[in-house]
Amino acid sequence: MKKGLGSALLVVAAMAVGACSNASEESKDTSVDTSTETTEAVAPGQRDEFVAITGVPGVTDEEISYAVIGTKTNNPLGTCILDCFTEGIEAYFAYRNSEGGVYGRDLVVADVIDDELTLNQQKSLEVASSSDYFGVFQATLFPAGWGLLNDDGIPTYTWGIHGADAANRKAIFPSMIIRCETCTRPAMPYIASRVGAKNAASLGYGISETSKVCTQTIAASFDLYESESGVANAYMNDNLAYGLPNGIGPEVTAMKAAGVDFIATCMDLNGMKTLAQELDRQGMGDVVLYHPNSYDQTFVAENAALFEGDLVTVGFRPFESTSDKGSKDEFLKWMEELGYQPNELAMVGWISATQVFDSLIAAGPEFNREKVISSFRAVKEYTAGGLLQPIDMSTAYIPYVSGSPDAAAETQCESFVVIVGGKFEFLDDASKPWYCWAPGADAEFEPELVDFD
Repeated sequence: MKKGLGSALLVVAAMAVGACSNASEESKDTSVDTSTETTEAVAPGQRDEFVAITGVPGVTDEEISYAVIGTKTNNPLGTCILDCFTEGIEAYFAYRNSEGGVYGRDLVVADVIDDELTLNQQKSLEVASSSDYFGVFQATLFPAGWGLLNDDGIPTYTWGIHGADAANRKAIFPSMIIRCETCTRPAMPYIASRVGAKNAASLGYGISETSKVCTQTIAASFDLYESESGVANAYMNDNLAYGLPNGIGPEVTAMKAAGVDFIATCMDLNGMKTLAQELDRQGMGDVVLYHPNSYDQTFVAENAALFEGDLVTVGFRPFESTSDKGSKDEFLKWMEELGYQPNELAMVGWISATQVFDSLIAAGPEFNREKVISSFRAVKEYTAGGLLQPIDMSTAYIPYVSGSPDAAAETQCESFVVIVGGKFEFLDDASKPWYCWAPGADAEFEPELVDFD
């Protein structure tokens, strides 16, 4: 490997590094529950029971219809968002419909709507004003319409990169949870120590408050855990221009002078490419990069030499996991069945569609929007079919701050992969894809490897 592993918004997508678990304990138990016994997170209901329903938007005797809103036109990231997200939803719906659907009805994507980057509020209003849809999916870069969808009580299942816009909104169900953007955590210092780093840097964009806070929190985490990790906080810049239009030469020169050998960012994948190119130009190609948004097989394969040995965080059970738990294999099967390419946004769509199905099951055969929202919010340990770490849906939408009781009780779990030859591999046991840290100030710095049902 080029980068040593030792012995071992505009760009709102940059905020994924702030994702955290909300599986909490009532006491500061410093052990991690690694049990993989199956628990019914969602009540089984009577899936095949048909009950005639009238007056519920988007529901007929044959179908339950949903709209998908997302960014395609004017997408500044240049990545597949709306189309890939929709493919994951369609794959999951095809899977469940092949089994008979739910309550005698098929799950249907009735409309796919491009919000053109800046028209999310307008498109969301059009959906909210229509009686054609029971709920809505959202994969957008500017979630301006989420507030009105929530206020209208419309179940909304979203790409989970907008923590602030999901906060305190019961009808918004993100694909991953961001409850505390300012909480320091051991994950980043730990993974930096695993690759033999000594001096770390953190980088983010000034245009996005979320990216700025994310960058500051990473730097604070390195400070807090320096004695355990042996990795110093050597450089921090939270004011980079989005898109790096003037390059990143001076910043790389400053990091070189500081002896930086590990860089964690709150940036998009195109920014990571620009950074890697400049590092290589200045003779720093061996510096390990930590990517929050580069779990993109095609992108990484095309830039294999630049990213060799880099680390990538994954917000769900990685495709490379060898565990037979969860619905990952069903995802891959049905994506192939429909002729779609598996990728991160497709899996996000699959997770969101899983939430749709499970929220309907939780509500029961005489369902409506209000029942779906309230019943799903009552679920305590939700994993979207083993694709996520356990989530307490009753509190998942309520943010908290560093130093609060919730923060002290938080169990943190992360999944990492390393780039080798343009592909993703696990650092450790591929059958246990999550690294978990128990809550409490006295918890061990070394995580436990965990799998979830």
